[in-house]
Amino acid sequence: MRRLPLPETVPLGIEVWLLPLDLNMPLSKRDLALLNGDERSHALRFRRHEDRVRSVMARAALRRILSSRTGVLPDKLRFFVNDYGKPGLVGNWGLEFNISHSGCFALIALSTSGQVGVDIECRDRDLDIEELSMHVFSPLERRSGLQTTEAFFDRWVAKESVLKALGLGISQHLQVLSILPRDNAGYEIVHDQPEWADVSAWPIKAPNNYAAALAWKSRQDGKCARSSPVALQTVGSRLEAS
Repeated sequence: MRRLPLPETVPLGIEVWLLPLDLNMPLSKRDLALLNGDERSHALRFRRHEDRVRSVMARAALRRILSSRTGVLPDKLRFFVNDYGKPGLVGNWGLEFNISHSGCFALIALSTSGQVGVDIECRDRDLDIEELSMHVFSPLERRSGLQTTEAFFDRWVAKESVLKALGLGISQHLQVLSILPRDNAGYEIVHDQPEWADVSAWPIKAPNNYAAALAWKSRQDGKCARSSPVALQTVGSRLEAS
């Protein structure tokens, strides 16, 4: 697992970790032991072995990262979910997180400065882009140009990361906002919802044949907590060695 470089305009206190997944390996007993009953049941309900591996490895890695920040043992951490299924950490830790996995990789985003959303998708799919775009993207997005598979996935991961940062359901809000490219490192986000005014999104570095994006929404009180650089370096060294 390694920490990814982020665009310079991403606020302090945000990290994204890339986790490679070996989809052919047996389910790790060490990883399974970290999960609670609901997480294990969720993973084991998948019919395909590779989907089980993705679920177990990503959730165990998330617990290890959060444990390194809170001092709580990984298997003792407790979570809740909002009305749309987005998980959060029980306790007044000032930590927000989000997770995504596709193909042979998972992304884990961690924030001490506001809500985060992250998404990664494998581009190696045979898709009817024109048909999917009618359901996924707003008229404004379609007019901005989505003719290639690469453009479709770049915009899709950005849109999903924004909705995840906002803590909203994906399917219910696809047409409510538009994600448009900018000349700089971020995206332009167009909507008519006042409560979404402070959400931002960026493309982030992804492995070959993958697309990934990060989104962030500032705290409602306007305060931006900043983690100690020493603490970040110490934790980062331990996780990159894992």
